[in-house]
Amino acid sequence: MKPLYQLLYKEYEGKPLDDRFIEHAYNRMMEEERELEPFISGLDINHKREKCFATYNERTGLITINRKPIKKYTNDDKIKALAFLRHEIEHARNIKTYLEGREDLESIILRYTLKPYGINRGLIPRPKEYESDFDLKYFYMKIKENASIDPDERLAEIRAWNYMVNLLKNQRTTKDLLTARTGLYKAYSAGYEDNRYYLESPTFQFFLNVGLLQEHNWLKKRFRNHNYSFDTRILYGLPVTYREYTNKILQKTRLRIVKRGEENEDRI
Repeated sequence: MKPLYQLLYKEYEGKPLDDRFIEHAYNRMMEEERELEPFISGLDINHKREKCFATYNERTGLITINRKPIKKYTNDDKIKALAFLRHEIEHARNIKTYLEGREDLESIILRYTLKPYGINRGLIPRPKEYESDFDLKYFYMKIKENASIDPDERLAEIRAWNYMVNLLKNQRTTKDLLTARTGLYKAYSAGYEDNRYYLESPTFQFFLNVGLLQEHNWLKKRFRNHNYSFDTRILYGLPVTYREYTNKILQKTRLRIVKRGEENEDRI
């Protein structure tokens, strides 16, 4: 039995979510992720009235969980809290990938997406269009406005919910696995907008919206020159067809849409 699974179903079964639960979950996740320790400095739990559930500070490595907006009385609340925590840990993994500087598709997408991080750390020269602090702040604002299609955010969300699916894969006596699979389905689906002609790629659209035009053109060229699988395209927010979007994400997450009144454990 995995230690985190034991925390959820033995140590905290029937108990409300509290700070100690989050602290224990963080410690157990970090035991599995020793390679991320240089990129995560610690955990802070606050009770401020903020809309954001959790954040990861790229500069300090601090993960902050905000308890106020998180409910605490059901197992569903605990599962979502674990997913929020895991999401922030996955942001640290993205920073690690960025700093390794490889040339695979994920590394390149993150290199473009995390450009402000590289500029502030002095890892890459500040482009002419961002020479002033005001221009760089504008760039940050554009990224914040487009958070729903940010590849960094999509990757963190997909991997957080995939972690939860794997954690709960044997939990068939409750709705917990369904909660995790539904979260993963929503994470894969995020950002694909229908413009009545095709589904817009969230990653392509993100680069256009934040003004990374050269990066957008380079990525589109690479996409045209490679026959990427559906799994690769949906993970990195690259173009998919209507049929793939409608059917394959459901298949991938082992879900199906059911009619009202029909009973099935793998349903949305």
